[in-house]
Amino acid sequence: MHTNDHIKTEVRETLALLDTLPELEPHYLFRARLFERIEHETAGAYHERHTTAGGLKFALMAFLFVINIGSVFVLMQSNTNEQMLSKQEVIQSLTNEYNSPALSYYFDNDSVEDKND
Repeated sequence: MHTNDHIKTEVRETLALLDTLPELEPHYLFRARLFERIEHETAGAYHERHTTAGGLKFALMAFLFVINIGSVFVLMQSNTNEQMLSKQEVIQSLTNEYNSPALSYYFDNDSVEDKND
């Protein structure tokens, strides 16, 4: 109990000292400087984030632009080097591919089945 009484006495004395302290007068520009500093710090962080994001967006747009221009050049080069195949050439190419010896087994069995029917 003695300890609790001692603590209460110390608290009362401390609070009494705080009540007797004179009021502090801040500098008349304190509030204006405080708000200016807060505005400057928040605007700086906001500006840095958007500058970085803007730089990334610009880099991505430039990269996509280069890719698109490159693909246009590739398409232009491929169209000038290749000639268009005619309809007959395509039919002949497909006929040659499907008349290969590897597929002759299937063609031979179909013809044997047709003869048996």
